[in-house]
Amino acid sequence: MTVSSSKVRGTLLYASAAALVVLAATACAPSRQTRGPVAESGFLRDYSQLKPGKEGQAKLVYINPNVDWSHYTALMFESVTLWPGKDGKLASLPPKDQQMLADRLYKAVYDAVSKEIKMVKAPGPGVMRARVALTEAEPTNVPLNAIATVVPQLRMLTTITGLAADTALTVGSATVEGDVTDSMTGQRLAAFVDERVGQRSVQAFGTWSQVQAAFDHWGQQFASRLAQLRSGGTTTDVPQ
Repeated sequence: MTVSSSKVRGTLLYASAAALVVLAATACAPSRQTRGPVAESGFLRDYSQLKPGKEGQAKLVYINPNVDWSHYTALMFESVTLWPGKDGKLASLPPKDQQMLADRLYKAVYDAVSKEIKMVKAPGPGVMRARVALTEAEPTNVPLNAIATVVPQLRMLTTITGLAADTALTVGSATVEGDVTDSMTGQRLAAFVDERVGQRSVQAFGTWSQVQAAFDHWGQQFASRLAQLRSGGTTTDVPQ
């Protein structure tokens, strides 16, 4: 089934926590969660706290059960980095495409989360610190130079025509890892690992729009989870 660009835009505009679950399960969605285990890249360092997510959640999830989430009133989104696999494709992409991936993932998460909580640039009381990485299996434990630490200029992201025509086909599945900590103490508040792939392929995204759809999904998912936790949602009823 072919998804038109107008239909994709309409779906994203309508997106909510419930709609995103439907989007992930719909046969004609731009991307879907992969099946089977997900590899650890090394970005999170400690994966021992993460457990398999339930249906509609990230593949691996940890939410600290002893956190008063209402205490946190701001978020410092530290960075998005790329962690290539030993035999993966991220490292073989042109530097401009590596940076574009980091920028697009950062903007997708920032734009979604900033609607739910105040964004700040420095640590402080009541401030969470978030780090996110785009990763691959069989890690090298050495991140690429591409790093996003501020919201990219909108003009940089309004078109994808400057990207290599076949880049999306070499990206394969997209795995994201995220870590949220107290910006003052470093205590881990939450962490997650998730992997998505183009809907019509078990191996790769077919278009850049599918890659962007995965990034948008993660951004909305992160924002929805954060909003529910801060409003008193429990660690079992919050969609990851």
